This record gives sequence, C-alpha cells and structure tokens, in this order.
Amino acid sequence: PESDNPRSEARLCLGDWCLARGVELASAYQLPIKIHTGYLAETGQTGMGMPVDRLRAGHLAPLLMAYPDARFVLMHIAYPYSDELIALAKHFGNVYVDLCWAWALNPFVTRDFVRRFLHAVPLNRLFAFGDDTATPSMAYAYAVQMRRWLTRALEEEVAEGFMSTRQAVDAATQVLRGNQLACFDIEGRQRAVRDATTNPHERHPWPYRYAGNELAPVAARAVAAL
Repeated sequence: PESDNPRSEARLCLGDWCLARGVELASAYQLPIKIHTGYLAETGQTGMGMPVDRLRAGHLAPLLMAYPDARFVLMHIAYPYSDELIALAKHFGNVYVDLCWAWALNPFVTRDFVRRFLHAVPLNRLFAFGDDTATPSMAYAYAVQMRRWLTRALEEEVAEGFMSTRQAVDAATQVLRGNQLACFDIEGRQRAVRDATTNPHERHPWPYRYAGNELAPVAARAVAAL
C-alpha cells in the first residue's frame, strides 16, 4: 500500500512536521540539533541503496533559513559533498560542523576539509572529533586516527606559513574541546543541575525548566558524575 512507501506524500508531510516540531522544541530549550549529512553506511548490505544526489548538504538550506535562531550541528562533512557543507557553514551563522566519523570515511578528504574550512569559516564552528562508534575500542581507534590526521592538517598550515606553531596548538585545543563546550553550554547545564539539586522546589528561570522535587534525585546523580 501507498502508506508503506517511505516517500509517499502523506509520510513526507508527517516527517516534515515532526522534524519542524523537533527543531522548534530544541530551539526553545537552547539545545543544538544534530543532523547526519552525506554518505550512508551499510546501505549496500541492507539493499536500501544510496541515491547519491540525495546526500547533498545543500538540501538543508531551506531548513536552516526557516530556523535562524536554532543551532544546527551537521555531521560527517557531507561526504562526498564537503564543499557544500563549508558553504553552508560560511553563510549560516547557526551552523556547526562535527567531523565525527569523517576521519574514518576518508582521512585524506577530511584533512583537506579542515584546511579549507579554516580559510573560509570562523574556527569556533568546527568540532574536530565526535564519538560516532559502537564500542569503546572503536572510539579509541578513531581518536588515534583523528589525532594523526588533524596534526598533519595543522602541520601543513604551519609549514605553508598560514599559522604559527602556537596558533596551531591553540586551534587544536579549540576544535577538540573549546568549541563543543561553548556550543552545548556545558558549564551552564552543569550549573543548572547543581541549582536544581540545591533548590529542588524553586521554579528556575528560562531557559532551564525543572519539574520540581522529582528532579532532585536525578540531578543529584548527575552532579555526582560531574
């Protein structure tokens, strides 16, 4: 039946509404929206197929235009359409790029992507690594791979006179830690959890909304883990 067709008009309309509502809620609670871009894994084995033209990052432009106050984290460098992703990040100030999985997809392309990004987009919107793995051992291996190839990219910038060694070290720190802390407001959320634990009955101001004292046990466990 037509209802089983994933590209039927009814299902597409429902999907569009769900996505729009999700973006609205994430924006209201100041949460970034992470979106897969580019290459799809395992489509050959599952028989799903992979219409390459549908992978283009440029297809996201209408969504980015519709929600200028939302923060979008676009993942995987939109491989093989990485230049489109750089163009989106350059044009839309609410777009961040996460290189999770990208180094494993194609380390040569990702190294070049980093260099092109540095010369086109503000550095504070690049995340050089994200854990997009199934096991701890995979996460470790991906991290080792990323460090080697990110080092190569920055060494090339230094060798060609675009950066000093100090600037390269600072850039590495920023794209591996600083940008993520800022985008996801880690300090603010930690502070909100502590506030909720200290004053569980108090209704805290926007943007942090608490459910009252039923949140206290959850918050206490979260604080203990910080």
